[in-house]
Amino acid sequence: MTIGILIGIYAAPWVGRQGIDLGEGSNVASPLNGLMESALDAANRPSDETAKGELFRLSNWDISMHGTGSTVTVKRCISLGKDSIACELLAHLGWVDGEKLVEAVFEGKPGAWRMVAARAS
Repeated sequence: MTIGILIGIYAAPWVGRQGIDLGEGSNVASPLNGLMESALDAANRPSDETAKGELFRLSNWDISMHGTGSTVTVKRCISLGKDSIACELLAHLGWVDGEKLVEAVFEGKPGAWRMVAARAS
């Protein structure tokens, strides 16, 4: 399921740019167009600090030991449904050289997001 969500994150913008028309009566065209329009503003997505805390929690990393030298920036998010969003994160971890792109899925609501899956690309 997570792989399908992540493919959808990358496929939706491509489909929109290519102008693929699946027909007026198609049930598939509507959700794809909805993904293009559902990019979330900063008020409706996890803060950078929330994303950092959740990434450390999900990965079982010790935030008290490595959190000070690490940053996580939420780049963009899209809605996956009523209580789920997928976000692209840029993580600079204190013990790793360079930045890593992380794709994450959160559940909850603004102010109470919980990361349920993550994958580094």
